[in-house]
Formats: sequence, C-alpha cells, structure tokens
Amino acid sequence: MGAKRLLVIGHEVSPEIVLVQVGTLGTWAAERGLEVVPGVAGAPLPDPATVDAVAVLGSVQGAWDDAVPWLADVIAFLRAAVDAGVPVLGICFGGQLLARILGGTAHAADGRHENGWREITTHAPEIVAPGPWMEFHFDTFTPPPGAEVLAESPRCTQAFRDGVHLGVQFHPEITPAELETWMARWAGTPLEARLLELGVDPDALRAETAARAEASRAASWVLFDAFAVRAGLVPDAALR
Repeated sequence: MGAKRLLVIGHEVSPEIVLVQVGTLGTWAAERGLEVVPGVAGAPLPDPATVDAVAVLGSVQGAWDDAVPWLADVIAFLRAAVDAGVPVLGICFGGQLLARILGGTAHAADGRHENGWREITTHAPEIVAPGPWMEFHFDTFTPPPGAEVLAESPRCTQAFRDGVHLGVQFHPEITPAELETWMARWAGTPLEARLLELGVDPDALRAETAARAEASRAASWVLFDAFAVRAGLVPDAALR
C-alpha cells in the first residue's frame, strides 16, 4: 500500500510556491511518510476520495468574500471532502474557511488583527503549545457550534477542533523561506506601505522568524501529530 496523501491547497500561487509555503508541514509530512500533493485554488483539484487529508493554507483574500472568483469552487471542494469524511486542517484563511464550512463564520477582524509573533492562551497544551506563534491576519472566525476551542488570544479564537477537523488562526507552518514568499507578494502593495504602521519591521520580523525557527518547528510538529493521529494518518504508537 502506498503512502497516505496530504493535499495542500495554496491560493493565487504556483504549485511550486505551495511546496515552499507548506513550510514545516512539508518536512513533518516527509518524516511521517506522507505524500504532499500541492494544489492551487481555482485550478482542478483531485477527487477528495483520492486523498487521505487536506490542508488549506493562508491567503490575502477573505474567506467571507464571495466575490473572490475561486472561492465558491474551494468551498464546494471542501464540503465534498468533509462529507466524504476526509480530515481537513485549516491554517489562517484555511481555518476561517473551515469554520465557515462547518457552520461557524468567517469575517473581517474589525481591528482585532494580529501581525507578527504573538503569545496565545492554550486550553490544550498537548496540542497547541503556549507560543509565541506567527500571526498575520486581518480576518478571523467564529468556531462551529459544538467545536472544541483549543486556544485563544485577547483578540481572537486561535484554534478549534471539530471531530477529525482542526482549524487554527496562526501560522504553525512558518519558516524563513515561507516568510520570504510573503514579503515578495507584499512588495509594491498597500500592505507593504502599512507594515510599520502595523508595528511590523520587515527586517526585525525576518530576524525573529529565523531565531524562533527551531522552536516553532518543534511546536508545529506537535500540532500536526495531534491532527494526524485523530485523522488516522499515522498511528499513535508510531509517535512514541
């Protein structure tokens, strides 16, 4: 039997960039013997029945904004995956979209945005370490009814679990290389001009991300392992 397949969906980038943006999720998957399948929103995605789990990455778009041209197709795909019992891991935009699909809401953060490395309060430290975690969002979510809230910050719910599905507001997958893909996309945009106003010094953010890289990787692997065990991607005994 072949390796279990993890479809990772990126947004408005190439499949090659998805494999950079997958960050620590990619190195974790390789260590756990999973095959990462890159997908791009708006392009054809595989039948959910042909993959064992789905991860949805961040986006500059809004998970609440039905004017986004590719959003309806991604929502339809994820609903089909959920209906088929395929576990979904949602990260930032992906967490917002997962909350929306499962009966919660995705919406603008209305001043509750978080940018840079931030501490959070965890209710499940064996899944979500206290932090700090990388945050970069202007939208947020309300968890689905009945979901287990795993972590919070003063501004937002930070993580929830609903059956085999897991949504987070922060970026557990961040690496220095992934941060550079973000910086490249920000170049020449209004967001780049707002960074200092938001309290984000690009060079300081790069330095902090590099300094925190190993601790962040270790924390992310704990999170991914918790998702994978519940999702049936890896047996619990294999992690001991």
